[in-house]
Amino acid sequence: MGFKQKYAYRKLAKLIAAQNRTPEIPKLVKHSKVGVIWQPSEKPAIQFLREYFNQQGAIFRDYCIFDNDSNPAAEANSLTVVDLNWWGIPKPEKVGDFMQMNFDLLLNIAFEPNFAVDYITALSKAKFKIGSSPNDKNHFDLNIKIGENKDPIYLAKQQIFYLAQLNKNSN
Repeated sequence: MGFKQKYAYRKLAKLIAAQNRTPEIPKLVKHSKVGVIWQPSEKPAIQFLREYFNQQGAIFRDYCIFDNDSNPAAEANSLTVVDLNWWGIPKPEKVGDFMQMNFDLLLNIAFEPNFAVDYITALSKAKFKIGSSPNDKNHFDLNIKIGENKDPIYLAKQQIFYLAQLNKNSN
């Protein structure tokens, strides 16, 4: 890890420490707000999740994080290398709206390690965050270990399954 990345992660740790957040298990009902963070390789999974949550009557927002290798035309719901400052931190004008939304649920289906993904996930105002990380130290309220199975649709289905189990247990 280079100097710039160490600085960026140290700055992120300070921002996380300043947060006062208590996770809430979401009860997915009509008009629940669901956000999803994804990367271009997970496009089939984002379509699966969009269809699933639209059938549930949820308000669905997604945010695509592009890496160095793929840099498409800028869209409102995407982050490219151009949208990062010199330290690699996403510019507030690009990610602020998504991070400030009070999602009932934030799903992270991004598999490739990426500072921007960590930054948005960690600082999101979402009430409950689900994702998959091999690291024990991550920014999820529920970390789903999927081992070597790097299939984004499998991860999306697992997230839905465990969310249903949590809702069953909390009733």
